[in-house]
Amino acid sequence: MPHSPARNNSQKSTADLHPDNCSPVNLWRQGFSFSHSALFRNAYTNLTLTEAIDAGVYANMRLSENLPTEVIHRDGKVSEFDYEIDESIAEVTANTSLGFLSLANMISDPRSRMQAILVVRGGKIVFEAYIGMRPWDNHVWQSAAKPLNGLLLHQLVEEGLVDLDHPVSAYVPDLQATVWEDVPVWSVLHQRSGLDVGELQYGQPGHPVTEFYQAAAGGPDVGPGSSYMESLKAVKKQAEPGTSYRYSSLNAWAVASICEHVAQKTFGELVSERVWRKTGMEGDALLGLSPKGESTAFAILSSRLRDFARFGVLFTPSWRSLATERVVPESYLSSVYAATRPEIFADDYMGKRINQGFGEIGTGQSYLWDAVLPDGDLYKMGRLGQALYISPSTDSVVVWFSAAYKNALWLHPFAREIVLQKMTGSRQLEYRAS
Repeated sequence: MPHSPARNNSQKSTADLHPDNCSPVNLWRQGFSFSHSALFRNAYTNLTLTEAIDAGVYANMRLSENLPTEVIHRDGKVSEFDYEIDESIAEVTANTSLGFLSLANMISDPRSRMQAILVVRGGKIVFEAYIGMRPWDNHVWQSAAKPLNGLLLHQLVEEGLVDLDHPVSAYVPDLQATVWEDVPVWSVLHQRSGLDVGELQYGQPGHPVTEFYQAAAGGPDVGPGSSYMESLKAVKKQAEPGTSYRYSSLNAWAVASICEHVAQKTFGELVSERVWRKTGMEGDALLGLSPKGESTAFAILSSRLRDFARFGVLFTPSWRSLATERVVPESYLSSVYAATRPEIFADDYMGKRINQGFGEIGTGQSYLWDAVLPDGDLYKMGRLGQALYISPSTDSVVVWFSAAYKNALWLHPFAREIVLQKMTGSRQLEYRAS
């Protein structure tokens, strides 16, 4: 989903972060009442999922009540996490939009909008807190779902079914005779397509980016003909592929469409078959659909927090604690690292925003990750502040769900600081996939 432009980390006013129609998320810790459920169902519009007022908190936790969905099925025995709680993680400090504060203070701050957080080290849960939801509640990942697209595409490349140098249109027939004929697959995988698909175009009437996101969020004000594919077909060229970084969900959806056409399966079925059913997930996930039934395979995926964390663990040495077979190919991390282009990272607002939170340390991006850090850590955020932070070299994962009002709250420094302050004692100087 579209993100807001970069903001500084200075402390925001209460009105900016927490308007009157945004209750503290701990109000929903035990679920929603009958009256609130009825109120929020009827309040849904095209903006509800991304504004994250009270009705948006509900919508992000009750996806199928507002949008058509596809079930991503789990199967078999649940891969239960062992616990080794480290209470000192609550003492980690970071500089955020709420100021410089500890994780414990951030969690208890009613403005934070963090609904749940979980930290895994060595395949074990070392920190877990549910502030505004229950452990069995699902929550939308928003754009933190995009690395799924990159992983599935990489699997297909490894199987010889996709060539990254071929144009997108070679795999998606509907995009033949469009600008996508000159766009190689690798360029959409790394958000360097050269097309006019940048997030900052969102809101411009009639622009393909605006039409695309309206189809994603649905609601009574969106027509039944709204289509992702039609939005992609209307896109225009802006630059040569590979020359600049432009974050875009349209690129991510093109990756998903390639996967669907090559495998001849829906994106939800691919995730179920290749990830979910192999990982001992504890719950089914849901994938949103456009009004025309297209997979919203770039943001609207909903799961439990522990299953979000299980996905992250697949990229660490502890993947064997969950999966019976390798889901992330051995070549994946080296491919991600080789494809980064730190020299163009700050071309886009997203790169600037990441640098603002993590520092200008030579970060790059590839495979639909927001940040590939010099120490090998990977980070992806979601539109409402959701976080997926993976540190292969310290065998740790940090995830959280959030409902930050209009994405005004920026807490992502905590994800990296948890690793830097509590995990780096175990960091290997050179990480090799095992």
